[in-house]
Amino acid sequence: MVRVHFHGAGRAAAGGGRLKALEVKGLSFSYEDGTPALKAVDLDVDEGEKVAVVGPNGAGKSTLLHLVAGFRFPFQGSVKVMGDPLEERTADGVRRHIGLLFQDPDDQIFMPTVEEDVAFGPANLGMDSVGDRVLKALRSVSAEDLAKRRPHRLSHGMKKRVAIAGVLAMEPGVLLLDEPTAGLDPRSRSGLIGILKGMRRTMLIATHDLEAAGEVADRVVLLNGSVVFDGPLSELVAKDDVLDAAGLEPPQVSRLFRRLGAMGYGTVGVPVTLDQGAAEAVRVIERERAKGRGGGR
Repeated sequence: MVRVHFHGAGRAAAGGGRLKALEVKGLSFSYEDGTPALKAVDLDVDEGEKVAVVGPNGAGKSTLLHLVAGFRFPFQGSVKVMGDPLEERTADGVRRHIGLLFQDPDDQIFMPTVEEDVAFGPANLGMDSVGDRVLKALRSVSAEDLAKRRPHRLSHGMKKRVAIAGVLAMEPGVLLLDEPTAGLDPRSRSGLIGILKGMRRTMLIATHDLEAAGEVADRVVLLNGSVVFDGPLSELVAKDDVLDAAGLEPPQVSRLFRRLGAMGYGTVGVPVTLDQGAAEAVRVIERERAKGRGGGR
């Protein structure tokens, strides 16, 4: 089994500005049998931005991550990671900017103990202060108490945290996360969403979980072979035809407030997170109370 962790840090652009973390222009790719996977995909991700790529199964989400990570060639179009062009001859260097989390953590955890697994990447690259890196990475995912545990005895959710820690230990400039909430029980899912939400990292997250996307991401990109939508999730959930065509369901809180709107309880917008829903519910309740004090609805 091969470890897939990469390292890199953000760099300042000429003139003191910040580089875009990812620049994808006209990216097209077909599988070995000729089946088209992606067509003319344009996508920019700023440093520090969290972008969720959503879409149905087979939409090309994982393929996009693997292309950005330099796993698949040839492709048409261009990809830059932290300002460095991705080509076959430059792939090894570009990968050092990237940390990739596979959907199945068993694909990247293989050392006898958790701390050895998290240490593998930085030690293999000859990085300094490996022990400190391991401790910091485990703390960042609330998993420091797992250091001496054997990974194969951990729950699926714990393995996800360990896999993320193994990536973070090498301080990548960009995190690519493939279905991070897949296969998790509700408590583990909620815990992982909280961890990702609290990280100040550039992320490109492939997911079909719109509720998680609403909690973590700054914006969403709906991918279905090509880019169908790019913008705030609150705008996407208002587009029934787009969601239906992609086979996606809006978050439960969004569905609730759309139902309330249909019942005559107008809202300022469509919430996509529980916090937004709570704030909107307070506004609706206060408005209805004011109407009651003023002589009816």
